[in-house]
Amino acid sequence: MVEESRRRRILVIAALGVALPLGAVARAADESEEPAAEPTPLPFGGPIEIQDTFLPAQVRPQLYSESAALLPQGAFSARVVGDWSNHFAKTDTYVFDGESVTSALRLRYAPWRRVEIGADVPWVVRFNGTLDPLIEDVESALDARVRARFETPRARWNALVIAPNGARRMRLLEGSSQGDVSLRGRFALARRDELGFDASVVASLGLPTGSDSFGGEGVTPGLGVDLQKSFDTVNLFGGASVQHFTDATEQDFRLAPWRWMTYAGVEWRPRHGWLGVLLQYQVYGPLARTNDPLDEPAHYYAGGFRVYLPERVTLDAMAIENNGLVENRNSTDISFHFAVGWAFQP
Repeated sequence: MVEESRRRRILVIAALGVALPLGAVARAADESEEPAAEPTPLPFGGPIEIQDTFLPAQVRPQLYSESAALLPQGAFSARVVGDWSNHFAKTDTYVFDGESVTSALRLRYAPWRRVEIGADVPWVVRFNGTLDPLIEDVESALDARVRARFETPRARWNALVIAPNGARRMRLLEGSSQGDVSLRGRFALARRDELGFDASVVASLGLPTGSDSFGGEGVTPGLGVDLQKSFDTVNLFGGASVQHFTDATEQDFRLAPWRWMTYAGVEWRPRHGWLGVLLQYQVYGPLARTNDPLDEPAHYYAGGFRVYLPERVTLDAMAIENNGLVENRNSTDISFHFAVGWAFQP
């Protein structure tokens, strides 16, 4: 009997030794057949980063619309922005006629949960332009010709401000060069995961690192606030800022020592998918103390698309137009805005 009981125990142990590994293999097979979890969709990318690219505005750093949502702690982002702009503005005292590509490398890092730091390194190319025929065709088709444009020779660079006595006040150079570098810091006043919306304050400091008429003397401090409220497929955003030019004279032309900016817009992202549609309106305060209408606010509206790609990559393609119903001689005629951004999150 003892021998038989012992044989039974050996058989039970052997059976368990076979059954347990087989069960583990079966569970692993079942788990492998379960569908993989869907990747977390990218958060909304924020507003269109509209910067005033108007030729006389390029001589000093400009604040612009930016997302109120900070990077996660420890994350790093790099963004390359380019604005291809056509300029035509002519009065009795100035003419700005030509094109430019205003590009910037924007680097951001979040060392702490509520703090983000970074820098903008701009590069500007100015040339006589190729968009004049297209713009003239559009104005003709809309029966909205700007007479001075049609009376001015095409493909010719001219950026000049003159005094009432005929003396030259400012001439902006054609060619390419670095603009003034800006240092930036952002602090989160509110976060979506805490209060249901994002709010942040940003401080910037432009440094006189540009050359000739691509940058200016003196530093340019700025302060702004950005707000953002996102829903399932819609993101609402807005903000305002002000900056001070410690050197408000470019050559012999007097800039406004203070300049403000405000904006508002919306992004619609159907099904929280890979494509976003953006609309935005932005107003910049007067650029100069005198020389009407440079002493009046400049209005811009914009629209376009943002593509959300894997690996936290975004692509932007937008068109930015000045509001000619308000004033079209103190702002860029039209800009085509392109951007590619990448965020690394450990």
